[in-house]
Amino acid sequence: MIVSTQYGKIEGILRDGCAQFLGIPYAAPPVGARRFKPPAPPEPWTGVRACKRYGSAAPQLYVEGLTVFRGEGETPLSEDCLYLNVTTPHADGEKRPVLFWCHGGAFQKGSATMGINELSFAREGVVVVNCNYRLGVLGFMELSEFLGEDYAGTGNTGLLDLVQALRWVRNNIAAFGGDPDNVTIAGQSAGAKIVGFLTCMRAAKGLFTKAVLMSGGVQCLRDLTTARAVTRQFMADAGLDKAHAKELLTLPWEEIVERQKNIFAGLNLHTVGAVFDGMHFTGRNALDLVADHVASHVPLLIGTNRDELDLYWHVYGFRELDDFMARRLFGDYADLVQQDVCARLAGLDKTSEDYHRAFVQWTTEYIYRAGCVQFAAAMADAGEPVYLFQNNWERGNRLTTKPEAGPLLACHCAELQFFFGRGAGIVQAPPTPAHEQQAQQMHGAMMQFIRTGTPAADGMPDWPPFTTNTRQMMVFDGDACVARCPLPQVDPRMPHQVFWLHE
Repeated sequence: MIVSTQYGKIEGILRDGCAQFLGIPYAAPPVGARRFKPPAPPEPWTGVRACKRYGSAAPQLYVEGLTVFRGEGETPLSEDCLYLNVTTPHADGEKRPVLFWCHGGAFQKGSATMGINELSFAREGVVVVNCNYRLGVLGFMELSEFLGEDYAGTGNTGLLDLVQALRWVRNNIAAFGGDPDNVTIAGQSAGAKIVGFLTCMRAAKGLFTKAVLMSGGVQCLRDLTTARAVTRQFMADAGLDKAHAKELLTLPWEEIVERQKNIFAGLNLHTVGAVFDGMHFTGRNALDLVADHVASHVPLLIGTNRDELDLYWHVYGFRELDDFMARRLFGDYADLVQQDVCARLAGLDKTSEDYHRAFVQWTTEYIYRAGCVQFAAAMADAGEPVYLFQNNWERGNRLTTKPEAGPLLACHCAELQFFFGRGAGIVQAPPTPAHEQQAQQMHGAMMQFIRTGTPAADGMPDWPPFTTNTRQMMVFDGDACVARCPLPQVDPRMPHQVFWLHE
């Protein structure tokens, strides 16, 4: 099957009754002089370009038990990584809803194929676009202090890649049977945070009509002081001062990845990410962008798993908020969070299940739930329709990449198996009748939201919009029910930005 895009003709493949176009360049390769620079449009080509293999994932560190690359013919890693994939029921003139997927991985790892089963959506009449974007130092390191003003805004380069991909969708998706005026951006974990950033970014306005955030909000949009402090630490680890900083422009990407090991050591979820650089984001508080109506006016579906941190309890053995881990997660607010969490755990035997559940509850609150609820409240107060959820499923969850980890609670990534279909995530449960019922409800609600902006599914109650007065959310635990969402339960001195480094 051949389709014409604005840059040239491409040929895809047929798979399971759907058409797939894999490894489509949406930007010029970010190599050589383009390293750290905003994405540029791809060069047009003549003839027909074969788009039958997934593009390479971005350079990254391998993480045992979490790094997952999927896809026949997918090249593991390359700096030349700005490629997207389109999966469609038919490349015709129909106007089908479009799902644009942003993969997760703490802004440090992951690939376009992680966290989504594209064919499951295409078989239900949705055109799916998923893409790779620059990660880690190459995608989210603020370098103007070392490389000069020509490199201002480099803390948001990976985010700009996704804006460029959305522009490609706007200009080309109709040829694949998609509706450019009905685009839902969705992501999980760091992918959800990216969706939140895009929602608050002027450059992305008008490029999507709905947003889905699973286990993420805008709590990782960092102030410039924090971003520059991280850069100085990386440069020190890399053995580069200002006089030698330009070596970053010519070092092999493998060396850059190797030299970023220290800043990403431990459970380090917030070291890199979007930045208040004064260009792409102004101010110092992400929630102000919503209150000031800088954010896009779109329906929002957002929520968390009840026991997010249980994944890290099993994968990393993260079972105590010691000085090292607290500093890595919260920066200069480490002491404040430690004092609060330790006070809540006081008197509990560290070998007991009570300690396990309490530790997971309170670290989940600080790292995931509070930020999501705060963003939901800000968007609701700004007049946007917001649909809040919580996944409570804990029966039989297993980590598919590390089955010896044992049973998990309603942990990070657990919602993917329901919203996005079996095989979509690294956490999976046996297909019991209760599991299938929850999957039908959650996936059905997601499909209806993608189509219309309102989540609904057969067999589940009406899903009311969240407001700061009613605080209603949908809770999934084998069946769906509406419940009142608790207020964020963090120390009131804790800012919305989770990770801070002050001068």
